Amino acid sequence: MSRDDPDIQISPLAYVAPWVRFGRGVVVHPFAVVGRVPDTSLALARQPAQEEWLEIGDNTVIGPHVVIYAGTKIGRDCLIGDYASVREQCVVGDRCVIGRYVSINYECQIADDVRFQDTTHLTGRARVGRGCFFGVGVVTSNDRRVDLVDYHYPTPQPVTFGERVMIGSGANIVAGVHVGDGALIGAGALVVKDVPAGGKALNIPARIYEDAEQLA
Repeated sequence: MSRDDPDIQISPLAYVAPWVRFGRGVVVHPFAVVGRVPDTSLALARQPAQEEWLEIGDNTVIGPHVVIYAGTKIGRDCLIGDYASVREQCVVGDRCVIGRYVSINYECQIADDVRFQDTTHLTGRARVGRGCFFGVGVVTSNDRRVDLVDYHYPTPQPVTFGERVMIGSGANIVAGVHVGDGALIGAGALVVKDVPAGGKALNIPARIYEDAEQLA
């Protein structure tokens, strides 16, 4: 749909690339950057894809100072909060909330009805199932190496989350961890190994509890 359509509200203070496709009812607030093509630099360990397309679904709201990169698809009825960033080659489902200052890194796959609270970081190539909740300041990573000599872009070890996972504020989920359906990660937990479906991960480093009876 054309940005000139009366159903679309784009602030004159926002930058929108000419090839961005909007659904009906999209709102773009001032100083948002919609359709940024990633920079290339020899300083980067990974060279990002240089694509010129971006799709924003019906009734999605893009807050002030948001940056959405090219090559990404955002679903309908989403809310992207102030200063959030969504990198290239991501897919974001319908009815997702991406809070203020949230960083969604490259090639992430996010299902419907996912909520990221303020300042959370989702690492590159992460997978998030339907209905997950991330509290404030959750951190994820995709590389456990500590050798910085002759650093180059590795094969990442992304984190993956099943459906309806609840993650408390300040939790840290390290590279390669899989969190199963319906699991709970407590606030501030450091999760270094997989969490089974319905399990709980608490403390630093997180102890994995298979069921509630082990908490007694």
